[in-house]
Amino acid sequence: MNDYLNKIDRDKFIYKNDPSYIYAEKEMIRSHDLSLKISASRPSDSNYKDLLEELLQDKIDDSVSIVSPFYCDFGSLLKMGKNITINKGVTIFSAGIVVIEDDVLIGPDVKIISVNHDLKDRHNKFIFKKVTIKKNAWICAGAIICPGVTIGENSVVAAGAVVTKDVESNTLVGGNPAKFIKKIE
Repeated sequence: MNDYLNKIDRDKFIYKNDPSYIYAEKEMIRSHDLSLKISASRPSDSNYKDLLEELLQDKIDDSVSIVSPFYCDFGSLLKMGKNITINKGVTIFSAGIVVIEDDVLIGPDVKIISVNHDLKDRHNKFIFKKVTIKKNAWICAGAIICPGVTIGENSVVAAGAVVTKDVESNTLVGGNPAKFIKKIE
């Protein structure tokens, strides 16, 4: 796995025929299998938190709430703080790394994407761009966060917004593509 992580950090892309791609493929299969188990479980099930921790390969603070169904394609590269709520139906594509800081709310059916296909070589070249959701942000229902985006501290992404660019702290954005609506005092 370390070869794959080093490849992402250095090049920000990987080809399907790259020898280190096998690590990515194994992680995606592992994460998919665990996501299916999590999605078939209730948060009140005794092994629910254990499944989430196995997916993320990290401890999850007791203040974190993730409601099933939940899907993550690359659990080892999803990093979470404390006091986070992730509502049902959220999908996180985290091969390019996704960081969710403390006190974040993520509404139902949100998609967070940190990987994309190359425009010209879409079947073989994958491009990775880290997504960061800063402290106390709120991502409303059905929003889509695209690769490389940082959602600023205390900001709000309106329902259904498609965020293709960074969101400044203390702002409300909405629409497709998401645009500034107002400053949050």
